[in-house]
Amino acid sequence: MFFTKMMRAVDHPYITGPGGRKANNGKGSMQGLTLKSLKHHVALQPLFAIIGAGCIFVGAYLYRLAAKTTDINWRKEKNPANTYGYYDGKQFKFMNPSGIDYSKYGQDRPKFE
Repeated sequence: MFFTKMMRAVDHPYITGPGGRKANNGKGSMQGLTLKSLKHHVALQPLFAIIGAGCIFVGAYLYRLAAKTTDINWRKEKNPANTYGYYDGKQFKFMNPSGIDYSKYGQDRPKFE
């Protein structure tokens, strides 16, 4: 009986009548998410631009981490010395504020082969 009362409450004009919640919720997407409404809401335009640029920079940084760091190995070689020796003498850091010369980096360590 309690369940049928709840089901009958859905047919109340507050929900399904003209100007009710169901009609208001079924219009489509929220304001500011379509190009037409985004042109009208000028205050949302910089927000979308900043969030979009942030997403692009995060994607570029993740690509750089996958492509340039020594933590990820994309080479398939049986000898690990060839794989890890690839970075000897190469700068793989994004910035070098201390001015370290990486051309001789890794040459002085012992070779374990």
